[in-house]
Amino acid sequence: MGETPTTGRCRCCRHKLADPVSLAYGIGPDCRERLGITRRRRLRLSRVRPGGDCPGQGDLLEET
Repeated sequence: MGETPTTGRCRCCRHKLADPVSLAYGIGPDCRERLGITRRRRLRLSRVRPGGDCPGQGDLLEET
């Protein structure tokens, strides 16, 4: 994959883009809002302590 460009134009309205988020999408903030495109949020997974089991984990592996 290539690097994100430092300048560009919006794919919708052709206005100049400068901020990194807009450049990554290739679409400016006003056009993203108009199109209903929202920024992805990072998914946070809760961790199980080392050596610990999740409730019901054993049941998944048992044959019936």
